[in-house]
Amino acid sequence: MTIPIHITILIIATLLISCNGHTNDTGKNNSQRDRQVIDTKTKKVENSEELIENYNGENNRLFVFVGHKISVEGLPYLEGSMDAGFKAKYLVVQKIFGNFSKDTIEFLAYDHYGIPPFSEYNDALLFVSADSGIYFHQKYQYNDVYKTKDGRWAGTYAFGDYEHEYNKKTKVKPVRIDFIQPVYYPRKKITEQGDTLTQTFPKPFFQTMGDSAIAIYGNYVNDLFILKRDGVLTAREIFKNGKITN
Repeated sequence: MTIPIHITILIIATLLISCNGHTNDTGKNNSQRDRQVIDTKTKKVENSEELIENYNGENNRLFVFVGHKISVEGLPYLEGSMDAGFKAKYLVVQKIFGNFSKDTIEFLAYDHYGIPPFSEYNDALLFVSADSGIYFHQKYQYNDVYKTKDGRWAGTYAFGDYEHEYNKKTKVKPVRIDFIQPVYYPRKKITEQGDTLTQTFPKPFFQTMGDSAIAIYGNYVNDLFILKRDGVLTAREIFKNGKITN
């Protein structure tokens, strides 16, 4: 897989988005990056396939599910790799797209910036693809999700997906979500370099409360999937006109 060209602006933008749990593929510039991340494979650590379950040679183009984190562990670093590798194990709570027969799933995840942001959350909408039985996380794609008062799963306003150029004419609209517990995000993030980044949470989708932002609007998981399907996953040529490609 071709490694994207990372410039300072993209790094800062990615950090801003990843720390509040939304997609990292945002805006017009990232559509070009999406096209560069077409292949599900990324640089692997040596013998990484031996460290993770092989699901009988499956080649599932895409499996989307709400997962509850069991573990996310770092893999040995391969010198020269631009990405850190991780082995993730999740309970499959709700299947959204694709087929998978088991109750738990293991997959490999790679991230240029360090620990995958999805691992910060107990529950997430996750996107994985199988290659010869090994599942790989679709790089940077996830939504942190939470239970609602009516028993469904939903995420907060996914501004990165709404701003994707392929979603300019989306019929999906943000709606008010009654989460069981209020969902807060910190407005400030300390980077690994020690810099303080202030995140923007647009109104009326979020309400500012001191150094935090509380989620008001969002989408249920089926609509979050549609935003990914018609945006970044179409740019990666996994979907075309709403249909999975071969």
